[in-house]
Amino acid sequence: MGKVSITINGSEVNNIYPAVTIGVSAAALGDEVIFFILPSAMPIFVGNKIKELNDAAPNSPDLEEMWEGLKMLGAQVLVCELGFDVHGLKEEDLIEGCEVVGATTFVARAQGSNLTFSF
Repeated sequence: MGKVSITINGSEVNNIYPAVTIGVSAAALGDEVIFFILPSAMPIFVGNKIKELNDAAPNSPDLEEMWEGLKMLGAQVLVCELGFDVHGLKEEDLIEGCEVVGATTFVARAQGSNLTFSF
């Protein structure tokens, strides 16, 4: 088993779907999966935006199901603390399961990753 680190730097379909697909695949294989949500991706992790993105891509795999699978498989979802000021959000606005951290924490946890991806 290995460690897979994934940064998400956008809130479009082409940022979220590949990241989640690779993350859930790695987690299903038993790898430790760490996501780092950068400020530009933060809006997707608020309220029901994942559902809205899922609905906007009807021919794609079910994003909500994959996200629930990631949580069940223990994936870490780290959200960059800098995004709150950028988007005027508060920590309680985030969906369940997100942990707010600084970039230093992500880098420390990602050390030793076998694979890294950025979307």
